[in-house]
Amino acid sequence: MPPNPAAAPTFMVVGTLRDDTDLGEFAALREDEHKQLEVLRSQGRIGAHHVSPARRATFVEIVAADEGQVAEILATLPFARFFDADVYPLAPPAERTRS
Repeated sequence: MPPNPAAAPTFMVVGTLRDDTDLGEFAALREDEHKQLEVLRSQGRIGAHHVSPARRATFVEIVAADEGQVAEILATLPFARFFDADVYPLAPPAERTRS
């Protein structure tokens, strides 16, 4: 059962492309990455996904119970091996709804 994004903890993952990345291999996996992102979106596990080519970075919103589950979700993405990831917990759901 997909998590309820309104009730589940959310994390922002900032991934920085490693300097030793083989860009040919990276490009070859692009379609696989997009397919897996769609699978995760349909399961309610991925929210926003942004890329900053100028900074060689990606930003991925992940809905997960904890940082261990975030790591498990990230591991399913073909591009994960090319990035160093920092995980930031966002405000708990109750705090996000307050103004």
